[in-house]
Amino acid sequence: MKGIIITSHGPMAAGVVNTSRLFFGIQPQLKACCYEFDSDPQSFTEELKNAINEVDDGSGVIVLCDLLFGVPCDCLSLIISEDMPDRDIVVITGFNLMMLLQIMSIRETNDPDIGEVIRIGHSNIADLKHVLLNNEKNQE
Repeated sequence: MKGIIITSHGPMAAGVVNTSRLFFGIQPQLKACCYEFDSDPQSFTEELKNAINEVDDGSGVIVLCDLLFGVPCDCLSLIISEDMPDRDIVVITGFNLMMLLQIMSIRETNDPDIGEVIRIGHSNIADLKHVLLNNEKNQE
């Protein structure tokens, strides 16, 4: 089963992992790594490498990262290009909760389709008022 790491600036990653428990309970191979005010890139890179080793059972790891080119992403870039280039590690930036829920819902039986995960993430970003107005028009 693919391991999952959520990483963010500040405690958002821990909050997302905690929120996922409302849907799936406590899950194995799921870890949050939060880059905090007192963190430094070198120690955070080590934290991420340890997390990868902790959640990877040999099936690979999917990392959901809050921002493209923020410190967590930069650390992961170093890890996947230099420290662990032969490991099956996929990093998706700009994640939302629906993306995590999609991965969690299928990872026990299938490898998540990363393109589909990203598409689902995009499709869950919407202006609610616009969606509601379109639904009213479609019902007429």
